[in-house]
Amino acid sequence: MTKFVSTLVGRLIFSWFMVLCFGVMVVFPLYARTNLKVSRINFTGNLRIPEKSLKPLLKSREGKPFNPRFLKLDEILLKNYYHLNGFLDVFVHASFTKKANRVTISYEIREGIRYYLKELRFTGNTLLSDAQIRSFFNIRDGDVFKRPAIDEGLNKTEAFYQNRGKPYVLFSESKTVVNDSLISLTIFVSEGQTVRIAEIIYTGMKLVKRFLLRREMEIKTGDLYSREKIEASQRNLYTTGLFSSVNYRVVPLPADPSKVKLVWILTEKKPMWIGLRFGVSYESGEYIGNVTTFDFTAEGGHRNLFGTARSISLKFVPSVYFGRTLGNPKRRLINPRNEYSFTYVEPWLLNTRTPGIVNISYSQQEPPVSREKLQIFSTSFRIHHKFKNAWAYTAALSFQKVSTPSDSILNVISQGQDLIYALTVVPLKDRRDNLLMPQRGSLTEFRNRFVYSTSPATVMGRDTLFTNIFYKLVFQWSRYQAFKFQRKWVLASRFRIGGIIELNGRQPIRQLPITELFYLGGTSTVRGYAEQSIGGRYSNGIPIGGKYVLLGNVELRIPLFWLLMAEVFTDAGNLWQGVEDIRSFSLKIGSGAGLAIVTPFGPIRFDYGVKWFRQTINGKKESPGEFHVGISFAF
Repeated sequence: MTKFVSTLVGRLIFSWFMVLCFGVMVVFPLYARTNLKVSRINFTGNLRIPEKSLKPLLKSREGKPFNPRFLKLDEILLKNYYHLNGFLDVFVHASFTKKANRVTISYEIREGIRYYLKELRFTGNTLLSDAQIRSFFNIRDGDVFKRPAIDEGLNKTEAFYQNRGKPYVLFSESKTVVNDSLISLTIFVSEGQTVRIAEIIYTGMKLVKRFLLRREMEIKTGDLYSREKIEASQRNLYTTGLFSSVNYRVVPLPADPSKVKLVWILTEKKPMWIGLRFGVSYESGEYIGNVTTFDFTAEGGHRNLFGTARSISLKFVPSVYFGRTLGNPKRRLINPRNEYSFTYVEPWLLNTRTPGIVNISYSQQEPPVSREKLQIFSTSFRIHHKFKNAWAYTAALSFQKVSTPSDSILNVISQGQDLIYALTVVPLKDRRDNLLMPQRGSLTEFRNRFVYSTSPATVMGRDTLFTNIFYKLVFQWSRYQAFKFQRKWVLASRFRIGGIIELNGRQPIRQLPITELFYLGGTSTVRGYAEQSIGGRYSNGIPIGGKYVLLGNVELRIPLFWLLMAEVFTDAGNLWQGVEDIRSFSLKIGSGAGLAIVTPFGPIRFDYGVKWFRQTINGKKESPGEFHVGISFAF
């Protein structure tokens, strides 16, 4: 027993000794290294490229903690930059010296000769002429020799061949230096066998019908091999939403090298699905107050009815609110909104990739989400077709019925306009590089809406029928570009103009459906003003809206660190109820700043906007500004 205890104690002492050694050998050096800071960075030998162009390339930074692993990476970054500028023989060596807890890093550079392109020649090409291949290279004779420009040209040339039946095309090159600094480059093209698709085979199918796969193919049996068409077919199969993975193999036929089999390897998703989500919705307005609701979404459906890619889905969204309502100071938990919807999707119409979508929805709303109790029934049929030139077209037929209690103030304001029939046509050109976080590109939208609205009402004891026929048009253009003085920042801008043209004679604004009028003010239009507050209000606080709208936004989006971004913005716009009102042209302008947290579902924004011109309304001066919370960017 004594021997066992002494052995156990000895092992414990040895274990603690090893932990102490580990701390001394590993942890302490790491701790010590974190206290080392880069005090200075020196360059020697950089005769042609100034230090101010080299320092931003480095991972090591003055005033930051020293990390010796960055030195090798810095050498590579500097070499790559010199190669981009024609110094193909550059030598870079990094070293450092330490004094106390300060480190000085030195980069020794031997630039060597700067090379220029003398000429670019091609041989072995028959499918393309020398001039056609030369057009793929964004470099001219006499320019600084840039290897990336040569590689980019080769990639474009390879893509051209592979999209025209030449999957086995190969390139090699010979480089000759003339007069010490001029490079004569010859590219040898081995075009290879012309190949056609002999057979298309699908594997992994369980429920999906074969005809569905064939119609998604951009490439057919007997076509010349085309990587572009094969990859487009792969994207089409993914967009059906039926497959979790879509891969392919190209198998040459041993008997005939000019023919290949295209084998698709597919993994189907389960046809039935159920989803549960939780979200937060924030609404603000002078007549409803600031309302934050918690939304629970329960949905489910079938994505592949009868194996044909037709789908149905059901969705239920109850909203829960805890707080006070207008006229009731006591905090309580209520359910102010419930939404139900049914959707059916026909994926192909008119034998084209044009989905048709039928939607039926029903919504119940009450304070504090809306001023009055509302019941909204909507149904629509929408088609959408996207073209390869970034243009897309959407057309929809819709019907909406808005029901309110007979004594509701909304019945008085809108004169009973609660039956709305509409035809909507929207041409759209979307060149944004990202839908949630656009950095570059533009969005152009021209919305056309023909509306017929009618319903019976009782005015001054007499039954009457109010009818409106009007054309509503909205043009909107948004642009996203790099900020001139800091390329990582995004300068976003938007312009919107819209109007309502009445086809059965001019009607008072109160006789137009309130859901069709324009509204401004709030988190996504003119910040600094409360939601829908621009354009005036009726005596009971309901927004009047307008028949004509003008809106402009400019926003600078600045990445800070990790998932945090800053925004600086100016918004301007106004509403008018008639053409004669536009003559006294004026704009409501708000400027401010905000922070955005980037999430997988888009940024969550916290903005504060300040009014440029505060007005006095009914003897009360407007607030200096407003705080806004939004999901996704304002535009």
